Amino acid sequence: MRASFFVRSMGTGLVYDLDPRTKMGVSLLSSVAVVVLTRPEPLALLLAASLAYALTLRRPRALLICYGFIFVMWTMAYGFMHLMQLFLPSFGSAELAKLGVPFLRTAVMVNVILVMALSTPIQTVLTTLKTLRLHRTITIPAAVMIRFVPTFMSDIRQVVETLKTRGYAMTPLFILAHPVLTSRLVFVPLIFRALRASDELGIAAELKGLGYAQRVYPCRPLHFGRQDWIVTGAALVCVSLGGVLQTLGGWSQGGVI
Repeated sequence: MRASFFVRSMGTGLVYDLDPRTKMGVSLLSSVAVVVLTRPEPLALLLAASLAYALTLRRPRALLICYGFIFVMWTMAYGFMHLMQLFLPSFGSAELAKLGVPFLRTAVMVNVILVMALSTPIQTVLTTLKTLRLHRTITIPAAVMIRFVPTFMSDIRQVVETLKTRGYAMTPLFILAHPVLTSRLVFVPLIFRALRASDELGIAAELKGLGYAQRVYPCRPLHFGRQDWIVTGAALVCVSLGGVLQTLGGWSQGGVI
């Protein structure tokens, strides 16, 4: 079975030494903040902070690919909004700031989830979820979702390498010149591989008894150290500053947030 829950060698750096509970807490705090904050200014602050957090992964290529996808989606959404405005004038104008809010939220969550998925061994994630006394209906899906990120990234690399052997160069110019062919060569295989990977990861989790054992042995002991307190405090400060910017922006518009 291709998909598995083995522990891969991780890198070195700040996020690799953080306790997984810290990374889970940052992810949870970020998910709540992006829902509560509705203005681009505080979300931009969170984006800058989360990007600095993600850069400690030392995986710039993965970040660039993710931001490339986000930019493509934002461009398509903005173009479709203008098309709707042309055919349906009553729909209203497409304001750039308001349209950017959903994508700022997406970028913030991409940063924190990438840190969780690429810097934490899956066995450590499972151990942490066990210590939180979570039921297996939460433990297994959470483990599968986190493990899915590096698996899907590996699938992308395999698809690109396969296309190179067939003589296709997946450059931005080629993608713009041949969107239909790109969809057939890249996106369709990735969709099928993603569906298959999700099934295999779920089966691998069940076969290994994840969520049923009374105790999961960690690959290294969990320890909440000084760097965890620093990162947690920085996350709380950034979210608090975002709340202040949200409030000040609401007051500047007559008290309506």
